[in-house]
Amino acid sequence: MTPDLFSQTRETSQPPANAPRETSSFRRHVLPKDLPKAIKQLEDRELDELLSAALAEQKRRKLPTDNKSVRKRRVEEVPLTTGKLNAVRAAFKAGVTPSRIARQFGLLQSQVRKALASR
Repeated sequence: MTPDLFSQTRETSQPPANAPRETSSFRRHVLPKDLPKAIKQLEDRELDELLSAALAEQKRRKLPTDNKSVRKRRVEEVPLTTGKLNAVRAAFKAGVTPSRIARQFGLLQSQVRKALASR
């Protein structure tokens, strides 16, 4: 039987390249082959711990947390209203970067640059 993440024994493997050299053996945890079935066996507390540990590791690695940040947003060029034009200018005067303004208002960066250039 192959040991997995939810069993008592662990499989030994090579340490990663960034591991300290003084460790002679590195214990690697492997996921079970049927992960959904294994997760169903966890108690609520254990599932919460697993989720928080996975999210913390994801944050440590600086991986995207959702699909929105992976996908490119489609923004269509639409004429700016006077109110939105004034809001873009006010945000820029307040020190907000043009790329952040474009993201916040759902505009193209070229629209923001044109709005800031036109006075």
